[in-house]
Amino acid sequence: MSRSSAGDQSGRCRGTVHALLLAFLLMVDHMGATAIAETGAPKQKSEQTIQSLTPLIASEKRLSEAKVLAETTGVEILRRLVQKDESYAKRLGYDSLSQVTDGNLVALPPFPVFRIGLTQLQSYDGDAAKLLARKRPVQFIVPIAVDKREQAETALSAITVRLGAETKSGKIVQWGSRNLIRQLSSRRSELKIDLAPFLIEIPAFNRLYLGYFNAPGIVMLIPVSGVPTSEETGEQPIEEVFKALAIEARTAGDDPR
Repeated sequence: MSRSSAGDQSGRCRGTVHALLLAFLLMVDHMGATAIAETGAPKQKSEQTIQSLTPLIASEKRLSEAKVLAETTGVEILRRLVQKDESYAKRLGYDSLSQVTDGNLVALPPFPVFRIGLTQLQSYDGDAAKLLARKRPVQFIVPIAVDKREQAETALSAITVRLGAETKSGKIVQWGSRNLIRQLSSRRSELKIDLAPFLIEIPAFNRLYLGYFNAPGIVMLIPVSGVPTSEETGEQPIEEVFKALAIEARTAGDDPR
């Protein structure tokens, strides 16, 4: 083989090596960029999902439907239930029988309720917002006050309603819960937030939390009932609360609580 041929072949080999090296570097650079993008994606997606809860919690249409149902059908049935039983009226939270029979009972802004089951907690993957978006609130606790009262914004009792997909498919679930609704109303007043706070109920553990947006994309939970005295009773981010609940759910037995 001539020196010219050998030189040409050597040059072609070096060119091939350089091309392969360049292709490899481009591939590594692309993989690195993809990895960075994938690393940042979950955070962005999670924040968008948290934000998407806002219309779910504060849907003016759903809150208005719950309020109207409680103030009309709920109050009408309440009066039939109480009739002339003043002790029953007081057990439900009213000061007197006349407040129920003759007073102008008005509904205050409702508390949407997310009910989270044991199986949902056992399969919890760390995305609290996704879990809430999947559950959707269908039950609402509606505070009831007496109009023209000295403190009309103070709830005396509550009417719990359940809303279906259709406007006329709502029904009344419960009357009363005076201690709970007064505690919730007091908490809501202390928070002084624009967006309606909501409730998270864990029936398997008999626990209830009051949730609210502390900042865009940040949901905080305040224990209301059922939390063991040994646990922290202050507010915590929803992710921390759900993480602890998920661990408890996975180790929970079948014994009733």
